[in-house]
Amino acid sequence: MKVTRQLVIEVDRREVPVGTSVRVRVRDGAHRPVENATVDVGSRRTRTDSRGLCEVDVRSPGFWKLTARKSPTDRVSYRSTTGLIRAVPRSTLERSGPRLTPGLA
Repeated sequence: MKVTRQLVIEVDRREVPVGTSVRVRVRDGAHRPVENATVDVGSRRTRTDSRGLCEVDVRSPGFWKLTARKSPTDRVSYRSTTGLIRAVPRSTLERSGPRLTPGLA
């Protein structure tokens, strides 16, 4: 009997500066890491390690869709999943520093 498990993507940050790496974790619904899952971002693809971790680089601004997939085994099949991150120019992040609350300055 084959079991089907839903994949889950977790990212360390939802908004990143262009040119930096994003740490991605792929796990199943029972919080077990998924080794050797593929993670696609645009035309780039990487695989997760034994802890379900990988890093992806975002090289241009915009919203980027992450897709995680895992090939089935004899006993387990996996449902792919997607996530979204936003890459912003570094100058945008520099301008969005701490905001002052009126009357507290």
